[in-house]
Order: sequence, then C-alpha cells, then structure tokens
Amino acid sequence: MSHTVKDFDLLDAKISIVNYRNLRYIDWTLMAITVALALVGFGVLYSATRSTTTPYYLRQVLFFFGGAGLALFIMCIDSRFIVWAAPALYGVIVVLLLAVLHWGVEVRGGTRWLSLGPFRLQPSEQSKLVLVFMLTWYLTTIKKRIRKFPYLLLGFVLVGVPVALILRQPNLGTASALLPIGVVMMYVAGCRWWHLLVLFLVGLAAVPFAYPHLEDHQKQRIASFLNPEAGAWQTEQSKITVGSGGLTGKGFGQGTQTMLNYLPEHHTDFIFSLLAEEHGFAGALVVIALFAVFLLRGLALARDCPDMTGTLLATGCVTLLSFHIFVNIAITTAIMPVTGIPLPFLSYGGNFYLTTMMCVGVLLHAPVRKHFFTD
Repeated sequence: MSHTVKDFDLLDAKISIVNYRNLRYIDWTLMAITVALALVGFGVLYSATRSTTTPYYLRQVLFFFGGAGLALFIMCIDSRFIVWAAPALYGVIVVLLLAVLHWGVEVRGGTRWLSLGPFRLQPSEQSKLVLVFMLTWYLTTIKKRIRKFPYLLLGFVLVGVPVALILRQPNLGTASALLPIGVVMMYVAGCRWWHLLVLFLVGLAAVPFAYPHLEDHQKQRIASFLNPEAGAWQTEQSKITVGSGGLTGKGFGQGTQTMLNYLPEHHTDFIFSLLAEEHGFAGALVVIALFAVFLLRGLALARDCPDMTGTLLATGCVTLLSFHIFVNIAITTAIMPVTGIPLPFLSYGGNFYLTTMMCVGVLLHAPVRKHFFTD
C-alpha cells in the first residue's frame, strides 16, 4: 500500500459528503467483470427456474439494477462519513439482530427475517458490511495499538457480538462469514501474527465444548462431511449433478438433475452445481476465472489506496466476497459440509445481492481516495 497521504491529512481534505464527480474515476475493469458475472447469473438462474411460476431471474435483474445504483451512490459518498457513522450503524444492527430473536419470522426452522410489510429484512446479511465499517473505524482509531493483545481481543469482541446473535437464529453459515473478515482486517492493520495464532488455538480448543450446542441438522451435516459414505442427500445430489456435466456440459436448459428436482436449492445455495451440469468443467472454470479476476482486481484497488482507511474497507469487502465464493463452491463439490452460503452474483436472493453490490460500491470508491486533493 502506498502511504503518500496520511490519515490526518485526509481528515483535513475538503470533500462533500456526496460528490457525484467521483463517477469520473470509476474503475471500468471492475465494472466489466461485475456485469459479466451478473449476466452469467441471469442466464443460470433463468435455466434453474424456467419451469416455476415465480420469475426469479426477473427479480434478480431488478436486484442487480437496484444494487448497481446503490453501488454508484456509495462510490459518491465520502468514505470518512461512512466510517464516522460506523459505531451508530453497528449499534443499529445489534438492535435489529436482537429484534429478530424476539419478533423475527421463522422460515424452515430458522428465525432470520424481520417482516416490514411486503418486504423482509435480514439483518444478519447487513451485519457483514456493517462489521467491515465498524472494524475500519476501530482499527484506524487505535492505529498501532492493534499490536497489543488487549486491543486485538477487543476487536474480536466487536466481531463476536453479531456472531453470537446470528448463531442464536440459528444461522451458522452467516455467522462463520464474519470471522474471516475480522482476522484479515486485523492482520492488514498490523496485529502480531502470533496473537492471531493464540486466539485460533483457543478457539480450536473450544470446539468440543461448542459442538453439543449446535442444532441437530448442523451436527448431521458435519457428520456427513466426516463420513462421506453416509452423505446427506444434498451433498450426494450435488456431486452427481456436477459430475454429470462432464467436460462441456449437457447444454443450456438441459440439466436433468435440476429439471427433475433431484438437486435441492438449485436456484440458491447449489446454483454452481447447475452451472457445472449444463456447461461442464469448461464453463465452471470460466466462471471461477471471472471470480478470480474480480477478487484480484479488488485486492489491487486495496493495495493502491493512499491510506489505511481505504485499504481496510476494500480488504474487508474482498474478504467477505472471497469467503462466499470459496465456501459455496467447496460445498457444491463436497469439499466442505453444507451450510447456507450463497454464491455472489449467481445465487438468488435480494438481501445478499444488495450486500454484494454494496461491496462493489466500496471497491469502486477506493480509487477516488487518490483524488481527494485534486478536485
């Protein structure tokens, strides 16, 4: 990261809270990859749900355009304002997570949504990006003190509060997505690696004590992962679906495993299996390559930020999306046990799609910080 501009200088820069001239600095490489992944998602989702009465792919198109507008708006917001407001946003999200436990809507054994008239809000999804903002505020406030263990521990307390509340829903998949964000951001901020190792070992030692408190279906998924021969239905069907695609796939709209509904959740958590069945290893490899380029571009933007605030924001978003990409694909190929982890740009779902596009907005804002003193 280039430190040509110091944080205290950025605080003196005169910039409006919302500056639409920031759009002049849009990163067209990141935008092109985002659009390409979105188009792939529209096509795969159309194939996955063409036999249903609900036009999921049309809704996904609306989510994309709404998310794109939100991403461009975030690009125009002074990120110092977002970081300044992070503690308040964090407090709001904690209150919403508590509200879910008391007044949430239960769906399939999980209480994860708040009903707001015709809309459903999933605070656990919003908590991911809010945590990125909160950790950025905390780490840029304490600066080099992150090298002291108590400050590192306090950072993980900030992570642990939403994790504990989300686990109560229960939602192991979303809760597990918050931990890598904390680890990577605190490492980038300059904490001692052996402090992280100590916390990791303590967490590992606590696993046997935490296991009895998991839900029965969560224990079953872990057991099926450790004993593949007695694998769960979802895992077995996903392996069959991926393998049946071969090298080049069965063709668009010709996926028999999904057409006959053998593969569950093929428009959400297991949409990558559908992609592999219809487009084969070659098509899956192309999509993985697009994801890789997207993440590498995000890391490059984080590296080139002139200050730690921009680097942390971009790094947190890249970590969030890379976790979802890696874990989702690992689940569909039976490398990891099944958890509810959607795939960015491809899986259906409004809350997560908006979170994904907001991450894109934060990444698009990264180059803007270079021009704080030129406008």
